[in-house]
Amino acid sequence: MKRSSQFQVITPDPVTHRTELLDMTSKVFSRGMGYFGAHTWSKNAYIYNSNYDWNSSCIGIMDGRIVTHFGIWGYDMRIGRARVKTAGVGLVATHADYRKRGLMGKTIRRCLELVLENNYDVSLLFGIAHYYDRFGYVSAWVPSDYRVEGHLIGAGKPTHRIYKFAPRHRGDLATLYNRENATRTGTAVRPTYLKNQWPEKWSGYLWKDGRGKVIGYVIVARQDGDLQCVECVGDDAEVLAVLATLRKRWALRDLRFKNLHYDSPLRKRITRRMCWERRRYIYTGGPMIRLVNLKSMLTKMTGELAHRLKQSHLAGWKGTLLLADARDKVALNIHRSRVTIAEPSRSKHAIRGGERLAQLLIGGEQPEEIIEAGKMRLTGDAPRLVDVLFPNQHPSLDTWDHY
Repeated sequence: MKRSSQFQVITPDPVTHRTELLDMTSKVFSRGMGYFGAHTWSKNAYIYNSNYDWNSSCIGIMDGRIVTHFGIWGYDMRIGRARVKTAGVGLVATHADYRKRGLMGKTIRRCLELVLENNYDVSLLFGIAHYYDRFGYVSAWVPSDYRVEGHLIGAGKPTHRIYKFAPRHRGDLATLYNRENATRTGTAVRPTYLKNQWPEKWSGYLWKDGRGKVIGYVIVARQDGDLQCVECVGDDAEVLAVLATLRKRWALRDLRFKNLHYDSPLRKRITRRMCWERRRYIYTGGPMIRLVNLKSMLTKMTGELAHRLKQSHLAGWKGTLLLADARDKVALNIHRSRVTIAEPSRSKHAIRGGERLAQLLIGGEQPEEIIEAGKMRLTGDAPRLVDVLFPNQHPSLDTWDHY
């Protein structure tokens, strides 16, 4: 690699930059898992064998070496029935000798240009507080965890035989997952990761119907004396029975759920019992979102928006609703629940939301909360329309798909 003191941001090459990219990022993320642990993790499952986007990720080159990395994991995210192209952000790393120079900021800005050029609609990350705000990222949703005390689970025995399996991408399991999560906002359309990121921690158990077809599964981990449910698919009563059986088999205390979607029948089942829910309200850090292409995103959402209107008291509403974020404006022409995209023009019905518009579009919280927190300006019939078009969707991304 040619040595130069001038900083340059480029996309990484999977052959040329492979060794050095893994080395630099493994050094930065060695805390907790060690250098070799981080290296193996990235090589086996996180960067390779995944949806890592080599054409949109960015590395910064200086003095003939890689000094920054801003990774993009591309996938389709559900917003109800809609699918939007999402640039997930991970492995944000700066070489220890090149920090405090503003190099990461330059890397991020170039990467945001690339994700726009590569037709992404929105970007999502799980990050530290007080950093990504400057690049237009805002709070995406409120993460929730659940805990059921062991003596309160009260589930019967599973009705099917349980088979252990090594979690990885499988077509049959992906089909089950995609079918069950078809309209759950925030979830990823599988496949994402092709291999188990944490094979030493995550194990899988599945069950089949009378014809030998898989009809449900769980991915679990033992954590601090409790059973952690990483992911579950299938009949909620059977899932709970399987989890209860595993907890007893391993003599663990409580049952924990992380990133269990609000719309999951299992969440509804456990909250009818005595369970603990922990919600973390933060305005910076954690799950954060940024609009990349407002027009493209709304174009993909028109069918979902039409469906919401049709089911509401505003099904017969006619007019033009203008939406504006920090960079773009888009008009929605609405005629009796039919929604189409139009060029922005003057309208008395408008939502001027700035960066916070991204959170409103995915339904990250109650709309009135988002509007107040973002100091949005709504005019005309926008206050009436916003509750129908952009209700709280309780988004969540399953742990398997995190980047």
